[in-house]
Amino acid sequence: MNTTGDDLPWPGGYELRGPSSPLRVLIGLDDMEGGAHLLAYAKLLDRAGNAIARVLHVVEHVTVMGGPVIETPEEAVALVDEAVFSLRMAGVGASGTVRHGRVNRIATVLLDGAASWQADTIVLSGRRTRGWRAISGRGVREQVLRRSSIPTTLVTSPAPAPSNATIPRTRIERSSNS
Repeated sequence: MNTTGDDLPWPGGYELRGPSSPLRVLIGLDDMEGGAHLLAYAKLLDRAGNAIARVLHVVEHVTVMGGPVIETPEEAVALVDEAVFSLRMAGVGASGTVRHGRVNRIATVLLDGAASWQADTIVLSGRRTRGWRAISGRGVREQVLRRSSIPTTLVTSPAPAPSNATIPRTRIERSSNS
């Protein structure tokens, strides 16, 4: 399910590749609470105006396809639409998609999405999850870091900044398996 309304590699249908092509950033989004710092990081990557983003969210199925899900497909589409809107409002070219997968295959879905979109880098949340997501999503970040053939960045957001702060504080961990 593609929330931008088409399955083109980039809105408008043209492919951007070559020495001066923009950095293609795949954002693996789990939820907006944890994803706000991912979007802030993507916006920072685009400060020179040379990045495009693809937001990918996986609807997690606890068992086989059609089994219980942690969120509805409508909630997932709304989540991706909100993230794409936020990026576009900041001037970042963005598209988004929702995929489905069993909890033990989420890393594979993310890596397949990066490969099919020809991403240059993957950005994931490095924050620790709680509750059911912590049990169901065990090892996704680690699997992506270990198996990715492109640079992968874990972005975490420390304790909330004081209310008078204007710049988000972000800690970045990088791993490149080339």
